[in-house]
Amino acid sequence: MSTAGVLTAIQNSAVAHAVSKSNHMVGAGLQIFHVLGFILLLASIVLISLRLLGLAFAQQPISKVGRDATRLIWIGLVLTVASGTLMFVSSPRMYYYNPAFELKMLLLVVAVLVQVLLLRRVSASDSPTPALVRTTVALSLASWFGVGLAGRIIGFI
Repeated sequence: MSTAGVLTAIQNSAVAHAVSKSNHMVGAGLQIFHVLGFILLLASIVLISLRLLGLAFAQQPISKVGRDATRLIWIGLVLTVASGTLMFVSSPRMYYYNPAFELKMLLLVVAVLVQVLLLRRVSASDSPTPALVRTTVALSLASWFGVGLAGRIIGFI
């Protein structure tokens, strides 16, 4: 099946019809959950980053701050991905062919990989090397804020 065929099948699904044909408040509610989930995720990433850089919670072990904030990161990510998926399903062709959406998905993959492969490992340690901390924090913040910026641009392209 071609990409266009898959997108058409998604758009013709029962879930897509339920979302797209429902009251406009459903779409607005999905956007609210999407943004709130992303704010929760970003706030947690910033919290860990500040601790790793020694700019906040210096009396707390890095591993404790990382462990506590990581739970909130995953809750925020689940909220964001679930609401984003429902928004995508309602108009898959509109999103799929939007270059800003493509950039957002690429940055999302990068951000999740940085989170899983670097930031989680660095924040689990109580004494990571300063160069690794700075590099990890920069990559993490740039990729997550890039996801948000690309998402914001979607509506303008």
